[in-house]
Amino acid sequence: MASDITRIRSSSAALSALYHLKLVNNDLAIRGKKLAFGLRLVNAAEDPAGTRISINMEARKRGLGVAIDNIWDAKNMLTVAEGGLTKIKDVLLEIRDKLTQAANESMGLEEGLSIAAEIRSFMHEIVRIAHETRWNDLGLLDSSPPPEATSSASRTFHFHTGSGPGDDVTFQRSYLFDTANIQNDDLWSNWKDNANILTVRLGKVENPSVAITERVYDSRTGYTNASAELNVKEVYESLGIAEKVGISGASDTHNINASVNELIQKVDALLTATSEWITHVGSMISRLQTKEEAIMISKVNVTASLSRIRDADMAKEYMIKTRDDILQNTALAFLSQANVSASNIVGMLVGR
Repeated sequence: MASDITRIRSSSAALSALYHLKLVNNDLAIRGKKLAFGLRLVNAAEDPAGTRISINMEARKRGLGVAIDNIWDAKNMLTVAEGGLTKIKDVLLEIRDKLTQAANESMGLEEGLSIAAEIRSFMHEIVRIAHETRWNDLGLLDSSPPPEATSSASRTFHFHTGSGPGDDVTFQRSYLFDTANIQNDDLWSNWKDNANILTVRLGKVENPSVAITERVYDSRTGYTNASAELNVKEVYESLGIAEKVGISGASDTHNINASVNELIQKVDALLTATSEWITHVGSMISRLQTKEEAIMISKVNVTASLSRIRDADMAKEYMIKTRDDILQNTALAFLSQANVSASNIVGMLVGR
C-alpha cells in the first residue's frame, strides 16, 4: 500500500501496520487456545459443519462407552446366575450319588436314615442357593420378587448393548426354581411336619409351581418322561423309613430299589433342565462377549474419526503460532517505524 509520510492526520502506514498487528494478535489468541485445549474446534464459528458432526460423533462415542459398561454388567449378572446353577448341578449330582447308593438293598436302616438326612440337607441347600442367587434385588433362579414371576419383566432381560435406541439384546429365562413357600428355615428345621411341602421343583417361568417334564434314560425301559421335582416325604417313603421317623400320612414302599430308581429319574430330569439352563446362560455370555468386541472396534474407529475433526494437530498449530510470533514482531516494527516517520515531520515543523 502506497503511503505519503508527509500526511500525518491519517497515517495510512501506521493504520495498515496496526490492522495487520490486530489480525496477527487475534490469530495468536486462537492458536493459544487450540494449543491449550488440544482442540481444532475451539468455537463453532470456525467450522459450523464440523462442529455439528463432532457433536453427533461425541454422542455416539460416549454411547458406545456406556454400552460396553452395560455389557459388562450383563455378563456379570449372567455369571452370577451361572455360578448358582453350577453349584446346584453339583449338589444334584451328590443327591444322585446318594440315591444310587440307596438303590442297593444291602443298606440297613441306619444307613438309610443317614442317606435320607444327607439328601434332605442337600435339598435345603438347593433351595437356599436358588433363593440367594440374586442380582441387586432380583432373584435370578427362583420366583422371588421383584418382579413377580408372572410379569414379563421376570421372564425377559433387555440388555442395551449399543449407542442408539433399540440396540438391545434379549435374554429369555425359561425355568425357575419354585421356592415361594419353602424359604423359611423353620420349615426345614421342623421337616417331619412339613415333609409333604418341602420340594425341590423346577418349573417354567410363567408357572414355576408346576414341575416341567424331561426325557431321561432308563436302562430297563429306554427313554421315559420324568418330573423335575424331588420331595422330602417321597425320599423317605422310597427308602422305606418315612413311617419310622414319624412323618405324618407317610406310606413306606415295599420295593426300595424300584422306588429309588424313580427318584433317580426325577433327579436326572432336574439335572437335564439345569444343564440346559447353564448352556443357555453360557451361550448368552459368549454372545455378549462377541458384541463387546465389535463395539470396542466401533468405539476405537469413531474416536479416531472424531479426533481428526475436533482435535488439534499440535505440530501444525505450533508451527502457525511460531509464524504468528514472527509476524507480530514484524507488524510491531512497522508500526513503530510509521510512528517515527510522523514524528520526524513534526520535528521539521518546530524547526529541529
